[in-house]
Amino acid sequence: MFNKILKEVYLKRFLSTLIFLLPIFLFSQETISLDYAIQLARENNLTLQSSYFQKESARWSYQNSITQYMPKVNFVYTGVYLDKGLEPFPGVVLQDKQNHVTNLQVEQILFAGGRLYNANQISKILYQIEENNYLKMIVDTEVRVTDLYYMILQTLSTIDILTLHLSLCQDLKTNTEILYQNGIGLETDIMQWDLRIIEIENQRDNVWNSFLSLEQAWAQTIGIQNIYDIPLPESVPIESFLIEIHDFANLEKPIKNERMNDFLTRVHSSNIDLKNIDRTLEAAKYSRNISKADFLPSAFLSFNYELSNDSAIDKIQFLRDPAWQLVANVSFPIFHGFRNSTSDRSNAYQLQAQARILNETKRGIEITARQAWFNFDSAVSFVIQNEKHYHLAERSLAIIRNLYQQGMTTNIALTDAQNAALVSNIQYINSIYEYISVKNKLNSF
Repeated sequence: MFNKILKEVYLKRFLSTLIFLLPIFLFSQETISLDYAIQLARENNLTLQSSYFQKESARWSYQNSITQYMPKVNFVYTGVYLDKGLEPFPGVVLQDKQNHVTNLQVEQILFAGGRLYNANQISKILYQIEENNYLKMIVDTEVRVTDLYYMILQTLSTIDILTLHLSLCQDLKTNTEILYQNGIGLETDIMQWDLRIIEIENQRDNVWNSFLSLEQAWAQTIGIQNIYDIPLPESVPIESFLIEIHDFANLEKPIKNERMNDFLTRVHSSNIDLKNIDRTLEAAKYSRNISKADFLPSAFLSFNYELSNDSAIDKIQFLRDPAWQLVANVSFPIFHGFRNSTSDRSNAYQLQAQARILNETKRGIEITARQAWFNFDSAVSFVIQNEKHYHLAERSLAIIRNLYQQGMTTNIALTDAQNAALVSNIQYINSIYEYISVKNKLNSF
């Protein structure tokens, strides 16, 4: 009865796995390289496109700030309609019912206390920051694509390992059934293998669920809209990674430290976030200068040329020269209720607070970069350690399996050896892909 239940459970697990596999095999046969995936993301990723538009918006805002230096020219038309004409004395008409005046006005700012210059510099810096953000977004997108690329390969490798061990358990179960039929094994040994098969199938189902989630994130990142036509990453041999892992592991400690210092030097000189912090602090200083402009004079010119005027006063004049007016306006602040001084002090303290926050952020980025390098070094050691465990577990499984076939050890020892081999195999593969992920994160700095 128990055997029958196990077989029914086994059949259900098999069918559920087949349901997960079927859409993948039917709709995702195409594979693409990492370089092509990055190209697709550059062309189609919506977050990257949004960053580009923000950069362009900042560029035109900077162009707009330059126009504030230029003169402003306006054509002004004034039309007035009165219910009655303006006739203060009989026969003397000062204004008809319908009147119009047209003027050409030109205004030019001469000096604005540095407001225009500082505003222009802030706009320029904000444009540079958005340019940097766009470049950073490109790098982050490439890092994200690379992460997902190898995460999917890692998941598929795990499924392959589980499938391999599932086949192994089924073979071991068959051998146990033969021993049982020959009066050597126990029926409980067969049940243990049935349970072990169910456990591995359950693990594989869970990994498939993870794969399906990763596949959707992968499609979104590279800009694939059709969920039934998602290309998978091309298989990448891990031997090349193992070579560089062993090469790095065999380096002397002084050489490793030298490489770490080279990495940190590169981060300090070219990290985009650090550059943006410097630009933000520079913009804050220009913003402080704008508040200082409240203490300075301002000056502008205004020129007004009257093109036409049909008022009654003009009509009674036999000759009238074109009317023009040039005004020079100079303003010097004397007393504004301490508004300028209190505003300036507030901005001064705000600048100091912002400078300290930005410097702390800069220090945090440098610490994070150093920690990323330590994680990279640890990932190398972790691969070397798991590689040894994997080979030992495989060797142990082969020995115990041979002993079991000779009746020299128990079924429990064999299931334990098989489980240890499965765990060490998965940990070994995961540690290699973890190394790839940690190495990839170094590129984000």
